Amino acid sequence: MRCIRAALVAAACAAAQNEAVAALVAKYKKSAGGSPAAPAPARQPEPPTATATAPARQPEAAPRGVAAAPARQPVAGRAATNDAANLNDVVGLFAWPKKPRTVWAAAKAAITGQPEAPRTFRARPRPAPSTNINDDVDAYFKKWRRVVPHCAPLMQGSCVYVAPNGGIVHARDMSLAKNAGSSKQMLADLQLRAVSASLQSVLPEDRWVSWNMVYTAAGPTKPRPWPTFAIGKREPHRPGLLMPNPFFGAPSWWARHNLLQIAASQKRSWATRLKKVLYRGACGPGARARLELMNLAESSDLLDVGFTGVDGFPSIQSCVDALAKKHEIRAAPSASRRAPHVAQTNYSQYRYLLHLPGAATGSYSRNLQYLWTQGSIVLVWNQTATEFYYRHLVNGEHYVVVDASNIVETVEAIEADPARQERLRRGARAFYDAHLAAPRLIDRWRAVLEALALRQDVEPPKIDNSSACTCDHRLPKYRPCSTCLHLEDTEMAYFMGILKKPKRPRAPDPDDVVGLARDILAATTLEAARAVARAFVGQN
Repeated sequence: MRCIRAALVAAACAAAQNEAVAALVAKYKKSAGGSPAAPAPARQPEPPTATATAPARQPEAAPRGVAAAPARQPVAGRAATNDAANLNDVVGLFAWPKKPRTVWAAAKAAITGQPEAPRTFRARPRPAPSTNINDDVDAYFKKWRRVVPHCAPLMQGSCVYVAPNGGIVHARDMSLAKNAGSSKQMLADLQLRAVSASLQSVLPEDRWVSWNMVYTAAGPTKPRPWPTFAIGKREPHRPGLLMPNPFFGAPSWWARHNLLQIAASQKRSWATRLKKVLYRGACGPGARARLELMNLAESSDLLDVGFTGVDGFPSIQSCVDALAKKHEIRAAPSASRRAPHVAQTNYSQYRYLLHLPGAATGSYSRNLQYLWTQGSIVLVWNQTATEFYYRHLVNGEHYVVVDASNIVETVEAIEADPARQERLRRGARAFYDAHLAAPRLIDRWRAVLEALALRQDVEPPKIDNSSACTCDHRLPKYRPCSTCLHLEDTEMAYFMGILKKPKRPRAPDPDDVVGLARDILAATTLEAARAVARAFVGQN
């Protein structure tokens, strides 16, 4: 029994190809005192008999990683006397999946004999770059009249070092944090690792590059003697060069995410969309504009807006009260009520999508980057905050600027002008293709890394090992960061709250799997074996 159990567990850890299952069955029969049968070749149709009037039915192709299901016909004698192909129904059970939504679903499909059709995505052609969209990078580095120095630990932000082999090291001043590795920092690491993998020819082969990275929404407070990059600024005049924020994720994930959003939006015609403005967001210390919007909703049916969470306060009510007191404005009773969540795939149910400043400081909010592929009209609250792509936005072409004084009148005017509606919808999508598609994010990093490779000091940087960490095993000199996000693209959506992660199926106990195999092998017919497998799937 011990060897049987070991064989099953070993098969569960393997890919569970037909050959492995055949060996497992033979070993089981030998241990049980039966006579092992010679395994049949994998995925081969049965030859027709001499008396057959019609060709034998060919087996259907099975999902990837799962053996093909046999034809639905009774098996003469005990199932144990047949070859391994008769156990193809339960191959997926012996290969307990790491991806329950894919492999486990495929295993269930194999049991029922109805393979799940694979999901496919139509690749969009790579958008051609517009004019020099990264001319601000050239202007930023032209200010350096000498060799660009390497970053050193400092009080604001983090130093990012890229090694000659492409490995990435992060370092912060110890007075601010005992460990490098905040969530934003690690998402940025994930993005940069994906970018650097596609830009190996750009990175110097024999030396390091480095820069200071500021992850706060407000941006850098003063210039530094080395390159300083930021994910956002409260005002455009603040120092530093703007780069894609960490929530764009890896370019491959960003591309796939937007393909899904585009597919969902194309299923919803303009005529069926709600003639309303959608906004959802958190209440926080910098959410004055958001509170003003909530107050407007009391008198207009055009506004479907509300708070879905809170940042920096124990409750939405306490946040609203604090904002009203601080800014000496009234707070509508409805502003304190939590609004229902709207998934991003449902944004396209609305004709108008509104963007407001961030909740924490009133600076940038990453939500804007998710609005351009919804096929809706983008409205942006009048503000001074900026990200790297804001300077390319044209009011009236890509979006419309609104505030508390004109949002209702503006929407009413657009509703009365179908030509303007179409122009703004096309403009939003064109802006995404030209400035925010995954290739454009890579181009942004390419421009920066090329500039650093040409100008930065050839001497290696002096990295403070006490505050440095890495997520790259190729750099054993530095300790691992407290949180390293080695995630697959689909996992990024779960991490960032874009998708709700499904519950992982309970892995079966090895003893249960042994019992399942014995019951299937002892079944008198294939249908009986299928029934046993179905019952097991339902329990697990």
